[in-house]
Amino acid sequence: MRIPYKYAVAMTSALGLFMAVLDNTIVNVSLTAMQRSLNTDISTIQWVVTAYFLTQAAVIPVAGYFSNRLGLKRVFIFALAVFTVGSLLCGLSPEFSSDRGGDTLLIVFRVVQGIGGGMLFPLATSIAFGAFPPEERAASSAFVAIPVLLAPTLGPTVGGLITDSTYGWPWIFYINVPVGILAIALIYRVMRPDTQEVTDRGREASFDWLGLVLSMVGVVLVVYAFALVGETRPGTITATNPRGDIWGWGYWLVWTLLGAGLAVLLAFGLYETRVPKDPVLDLRLFNSYSFAAATVLTWITRAVVFGSFFLLPLFLTQFRGFSTVAAGLAMMPQGIGAAVGIISGSRLYDRVGPRYLVLAGLTLLTASSWLLAGIEPGVTGWGLAPVLFLRGVGFGWGNLPLQTVALSSVTGRALPKASSLYNATAQIFSSIGVAVITTLFIQSTRDNVVQIATSARTAAAEPPTDVLLRAATEATGYVFWIVTLASTVALLAAFLLPRRSLRQEQAAGAATPDRQPEGGTARVAAAE
Repeated sequence: MRIPYKYAVAMTSALGLFMAVLDNTIVNVSLTAMQRSLNTDISTIQWVVTAYFLTQAAVIPVAGYFSNRLGLKRVFIFALAVFTVGSLLCGLSPEFSSDRGGDTLLIVFRVVQGIGGGMLFPLATSIAFGAFPPEERAASSAFVAIPVLLAPTLGPTVGGLITDSTYGWPWIFYINVPVGILAIALIYRVMRPDTQEVTDRGREASFDWLGLVLSMVGVVLVVYAFALVGETRPGTITATNPRGDIWGWGYWLVWTLLGAGLAVLLAFGLYETRVPKDPVLDLRLFNSYSFAAATVLTWITRAVVFGSFFLLPLFLTQFRGFSTVAAGLAMMPQGIGAAVGIISGSRLYDRVGPRYLVLAGLTLLTASSWLLAGIEPGVTGWGLAPVLFLRGVGFGWGNLPLQTVALSSVTGRALPKASSLYNATAQIFSSIGVAVITTLFIQSTRDNVVQIATSARTAAAEPPTDVLLRAATEATGYVFWIVTLASTVALLAAFLLPRRSLRQEQAAGAATPDRQPEGGTARVAAAE
């Protein structure tokens, strides 16, 4: 049985994307093992995560630009190769130094891995979407959304199992090598080559060096500012405070980096809209109502939902006493729900329309956040399963239509740039959400510890032995109340989305070359 071209290409691109997303979370659970193995400190080993994250943020905005000039297939294979080689080098890093220096090499090799991984995000989306006609892009969006939503759930479980096995943490990187080689072979065999006309047109305009530098510097500064908020401050780790203190929002460098990054991005925006003929990121895409509405709503949901994705595993492992593997298994219903939401959402998209599907998804997210706000200290994985399953379905229904609406109106050479713009801005708001929610949780936990201890002393009693668990439980509930309110705002904003999909408009005879369809879903062609 021969798989149709569009499905074969979409599945192959999703395979490469899955590896890159998985490495965002699979490494986190192995940091302690890496620290011991490489004989380093926690502040240094945190850069194994930070370096990868920042490198991804730097290259996501420019990946589409290079694919237009050099060819989408060629650049995607290059990204896969860089990611695969970087993974191999990361696994080999302990072998290069028997005493000190392995940690530095691992961080350097994570940068190499991040270059390939960051490029895979927008390029895989462009390949999957470009293989389908615009009216069928709900199906292509499902191929992209499944790895993005499943990998964060599988990462901690897979990482914990491998790290605790006889193979050790280097194998969290080695497993990428055969998968990467397979993905390269498949994409080389399956994907049609870029036409010479596409790459020639991409080379007609002069190379936008200034836009390239400004976009990379601005995004990295902003993302690192928010990442720095949650990093452990050196010298604060003690026996009674094994996690140490974070820098928090009062650290001057956080605001310096954020201010500098926003200034650079402002200069980038002014320059890109006025000067280059072939800009790195085409900000004129925001003139499309459908792209602008879906992208802005994506920012809200990524900040709220992705941030909360990190909260429960943190609570379960650090305060509830779950092992990393147990916490990963407890979060599995959310991943299963996301898969159900994506698959069913791709079928419902052209039946109910993007607006109502997103409304249904955000309703489930809001309801599940409200239920999690009542979390109890003795919560179990089985007790969380129904709520997390509904939460996963809600995110699947909410995420898939937004990506589809944003990119279904884009065709030709504009598609890789639109994908880069969509993914780069979503990455920024994801980092904002993680930073805000993490610091709210940590600060609230500390305040609750003081309050519980003070209340006990007032009553002439000893503080309860589970004071940390109680404090963290109340903090988790508090943060989910905030998430509930933010989800409600996103729910109301969803009414701004187009009511009908492109296929529904075509069926109704609404989409014509001389008339803007409802919700502004007219196609956006490449900027000449």
